[in-house]
Amino acid sequence: MAEKSVFKYTIEPESVDFTSRASVSSMFNLVLHAAGKDAHRRGFGIDALAENDYGWVLSRMCMELDRMPNEYENFTLHTWIGGYNRLISTRNFTLTDNEGNEFGRAVSHWCMLDFKTRMPLDMNTLAKVHDGTVVDAPSPCDGPKRLAAVDSEVAETHRVAYSDIDFNRHMNTMRYIDFAFDALRIEIPENLKAVRVDLNFMKEALYGDTLSLLHKEEESRHCFEFRNDAGESLCRMALEIK
Repeated sequence: MAEKSVFKYTIEPESVDFTSRASVSSMFNLVLHAAGKDAHRRGFGIDALAENDYGWVLSRMCMELDRMPNEYENFTLHTWIGGYNRLISTRNFTLTDNEGNEFGRAVSHWCMLDFKTRMPLDMNTLAKVHDGTVVDAPSPCDGPKRLAAVDSEVAETHRVAYSDIDFNRHMNTMRYIDFAFDALRIEIPENLKAVRVDLNFMKEALYGDTLSLLHKEEESRHCFEFRNDAGESLCRMALEIK
């Protein structure tokens, strides 16, 4: 039976913001780094899939943090695949401190993309990818929420540039989060304690696209939506401050 994979991390200076605590985007970066590293060592990382011009693409994700870890703090990350269906593979995560206390958790949904067609692949035709990898353990929190469209005025615009795109040639997850936080009042990240972030990806933001960011504040909840030049929704994000 498959077991959870374990990774050790330290909050390095490049991962903190002006509060000397990890930024939300850097926590997503470390969690996604563990996902990629685990997939690679199990034989279905981006290098193996690239041989057929396939790749993993994040569809939805949520993360809950009970607190923001401090600079140079060490923590342990556990990750495991919880299951898959025709279109989605579910990967889970928990984060614990040196005393074994859990302070964070995440659930991510992935699809496999054919980069020749930019269309998703049927996961059942690639079931061998998941052979011996599914762990019989529940997700550590409620899965990513389906987010509604944001009804508001445009708060910011951004042209997708070189520094925004990743190896899939689309804007990477952390850039969406950073741009959303840039639209907030500085007091919000300054006083951030516990938080839940939900992300829904609908379409890719590609190099040269001009993005419009819509932002709506609802008490302790902030809703964001990124749209392209054609007005199509690319990504929706909800930030719940606890």
